[in-house]
Amino acid sequence: MSRAELRMFQHATEKAAVFLKSKLDGNTRIKIISHMDADGIASAAILARCLYYYNVPFTVQFTLPLEPDKIAELAKEDHDMFVFLDQGSSQIEAIHKFILAKHANVLVIDHHPGLFIEHPNLVYLNPHTCGLNGGRDVSTSSSTYSVVEQIDLRFRALAGLAAAGAIGDRQEFLTGFTGINESLVKRAIELGLIYQSEGLKLVGRTMDPVVECLRLSTRPYIVGLSGNLGACRSLIDALGISHSSTLCDFGSDVERRLADAIFARVGPLATNEDFNRTLWGKLYATTTDDLAGPRDLREYATMLDACGNLGKPEVGFAVAVGDKNALTDALAVASSYREQMLKVLDGLVKKLGSFKVLSGFRYFYFGDTISPSLIGEALSLAIESGLLPTDKPVLGLVDAGENKIKISARSVPRLAMLGVDIGRALAEAAAKVGGHGSGHDVAAAARIPRERMDEFIDKLLQAFSETGGNPDTPEEPS
Repeated sequence: MSRAELRMFQHATEKAAVFLKSKLDGNTRIKIISHMDADGIASAAILARCLYYYNVPFTVQFTLPLEPDKIAELAKEDHDMFVFLDQGSSQIEAIHKFILAKHANVLVIDHHPGLFIEHPNLVYLNPHTCGLNGGRDVSTSSSTYSVVEQIDLRFRALAGLAAAGAIGDRQEFLTGFTGINESLVKRAIELGLIYQSEGLKLVGRTMDPVVECLRLSTRPYIVGLSGNLGACRSLIDALGISHSSTLCDFGSDVERRLADAIFARVGPLATNEDFNRTLWGKLYATTTDDLAGPRDLREYATMLDACGNLGKPEVGFAVAVGDKNALTDALAVASSYREQMLKVLDGLVKKLGSFKVLSGFRYFYFGDTISPSLIGEALSLAIESGLLPTDKPVLGLVDAGENKIKISARSVPRLAMLGVDIGRALAEAAAKVGGHGSGHDVAAAARIPRERMDEFIDKLLQAFSETGGNPDTPEEPS
């Protein structure tokens, strides 16, 4: 991130903060429309805390990115201002046509690529207009945090929530944070708002007995241990560790011994960089009491993602705004989600040899065996666990309702640096077969008519070829 890019982002943040602050007089009725993943839920909670402090009346709606007809319906609602979080950039034309035409005010805080059409009543904060990469350098939660912090420094204490949103959107890469996220987390550590340490990065490290922590591990998925209670017990017994202890109860020496035992157990995966860095590395925890729920930010992000993926974003939102009464429900959702994801990964592992490999990507059609809300996360986890090669993007296709197919695509920063942009490629290919797609250069999704799946594959190969994003030379499909 250059100084010029940082200054541009700061200027855009200040503009958004001034615009929002002018609506905090209590006379503006605000509708928040936010994406229903960890980043979207965290973003909505950060903004809601600001609005609540200023006694601004508001409502929140969590959705997947809205289609034009849904934005037309939204425009009929009686609000003075609409705030789009973690979406909106690819819907700017519909927002202009239906909402801005009614003279309502609109604020878009997003990190996805899109169109940026000016309007007197519209302000948008998007890293792509500042030369930054929204898929890596800044999440919507980090952007929203940057805005409310400009309004009042009391909201600086929400840094942990912003970081959790970024972690949930997989912007804490194997090499750490970059761009705005890196600056935000570094400053929060210096201010004592976030504590950084090192150890096993397993979800459940602060709350689950170590045996359950291992059994439920999906990030990474540990071959031979994940889902295998007997093997987990045997490993812990061999180390002389109490079954009831959590990872946080261990000293660093014991935790390192456990890590070494896991590496010894997984064979060749022990030398896989993705698996290695997913298992062991930097840990981040909030030090404030502003967040209800686990202090470990990776666990917090997983909880929010679970609520979104299982259709209960409002539960995650309630916890994120500080409602401790909702915590029991949120943790129950997170537990159910981890069990479901474990089963999904068990099934995916059995299909690894069946992926079709083309010149630009590898893919597999799972039919109705994986939920549309879980396929993207499953692919991400498979890559992070060293189960899928990263020489080219990977796609998972699943049935999504009547006569629809959802495509989730995942890639890695190394390929993005070579020009592989799966968000752009999916959007182009989906549009040519009567569907729609969007996303970042390393994570994207699309929905298309079921009967045009084969045509979509052909169009996607063409899209990669035309954009110069083929990661290798053509080869015969396997």
